[in-house]
Amino acid sequence: MVTVYRLNEIEIEDDIERLIILRKRLNLSQYQFAKAVGVSTSYLGQIERGELPLSVQFRARINDFLKREKEMYEKDIFSDF
Repeated sequence: MVTVYRLNEIEIEDDIERLIILRKRLNLSQYQFAKAVGVSTSYLGQIERGELPLSVQFRARINDFLKREKEMYEKDIFSDF
């Protein structure tokens, strides 16, 4: 049993946990996130369950997705007016 007394004592164990937290913070289902990064839902599920490794190529897809999201939200929607 793990005993935690303060929030900042909680550490992320590995990249899979980091991936799940990222997806949940983005408020995306496995289906939505898989579609956004260009992989199948079953592939994402296998990674999240630890059945497949988080490959370099998959990390690149995630980083590309995050870069696109950042660029989209940084655009000034009123710049054309």
